[in-house]
Amino acid sequence: MIRIIIIRHGRTAWNVGEGQGERFRGVIDLPLADEGVIQAQVTARRLAAEPLAGIYSSPLQRAVHTAQIIAAPHGLDVQTLPGLGSMNYGDWAGQRHADVAQRWPDLYRRWRHNPFSVSIPGGESTADLRARALDALHQALDRHSDGQTIAIVSHQVVTRTLVCALAGLPDPAYWHIHQDLCNLNRFDYDPVGGTFTIIGLNDTCHLEPSLTRARGEGVRLVLIRHGQTAWNEGAGQERFRGRTDLPLDEIGQSQARAVAARLEGEPIAAVYTSPLLRARQTITPLAEKLGLAIQPHDGLLDINYGDWQGLTHAQAAAAYPELYACWRTTPSQVHFPGGESLADVQTRLCSLLDDLAARHPGQVVALVGHQIVNKILTCTLLDLDLDQIWRVRQDTASLNLFQRTGDAWHTLSLNDTCHLAPGG
Repeated sequence: MIRIIIIRHGRTAWNVGEGQGERFRGVIDLPLADEGVIQAQVTARRLAAEPLAGIYSSPLQRAVHTAQIIAAPHGLDVQTLPGLGSMNYGDWAGQRHADVAQRWPDLYRRWRHNPFSVSIPGGESTADLRARALDALHQALDRHSDGQTIAIVSHQVVTRTLVCALAGLPDPAYWHIHQDLCNLNRFDYDPVGGTFTIIGLNDTCHLEPSLTRARGEGVRLVLIRHGQTAWNEGAGQERFRGRTDLPLDEIGQSQARAVAARLEGEPIAAVYTSPLLRARQTITPLAEKLGLAIQPHDGLLDINYGDWQGLTHAQAAAAYPELYACWRTTPSQVHFPGGESLADVQTRLCSLLDDLAARHPGQVVALVGHQIVNKILTCTLLDLDLDQIWRVRQDTASLNLFQRTGDAWHTLSLNDTCHLAPGG
């Protein structure tokens, strides 16, 4: 695997936050503001221990300067790639969103719905930008080998487009993926299969330990995977856990305390958890700090693996070779003997989402689930089909942040683990 870290540049004078007051920056060559330099320096410290083998940047100075600061601790030269440059906004460049919406109302409305469906007057289309950005990424990947890590520094429109493309998201999901300044998005690239796995999205805990939020009054979900047990990968031979009621091991208990320390300052209004012991133990330290009752919910129960429960992967592959092969390639087609399918789990999770959206408008709610449950929920909120669960990573005691805005779910971060180890 080649690890890819995709980073948005630091703040400029025109980065005033998304909204009608924001200007279209694009190829206007703005420098970093003083705050942007500081953001880049903090990001450099966060990545100082990463074994970076190369760092690539948009040619625009706000990206190059950010990349140079990040590259300095590694003794690397920044390599600029024109394909990573920001979008050519043509007639929209330098204008405020409100002004563009007034002058080109139909086009702006279509752009806000699906930016890949329009071309900007005098500029380029987001579809063209996607093609050149992906080409630039592959130019960088071709210079590296298995086991190496590279960094890509670019602009919001480019990092968001790359994230959507590498994750295989549908075009309208573009607006539902948040990309904050000097964030970190991590992917693993398999040079043999040509596939990308989401390791983490929009990680900004090096800049701000509190959780990010989107505008709007919808419910905000902090989705947590339970801590480590004796049957988890990393603790020993991984087994199909499912409904087996395992306790946290010593590392899992430490992870639970780390989750509590990370979230104790958040305005969490309610805590829902899988009824299984490992999930309840994970959230207990936080619930005690916040004085909240733990509410078990069957919608968060781990998948019922039926006859596979308790088997190692080798045992399942030997006993059910065809079904196991299907599980590893097209998991949505599997109904476990004596158990459930992914669709069964998705149905109960969708019912939970509807219930929480109605019960907790404008509130922050913590949910504790399991690896497969969290993968299914993440794919559902990203509008990915369930065969993509292997492309979405969920580490033990990781955090994921979603917010409902109108009828859409926005992904604010995925698989955040920086509370578990120095440097994330």
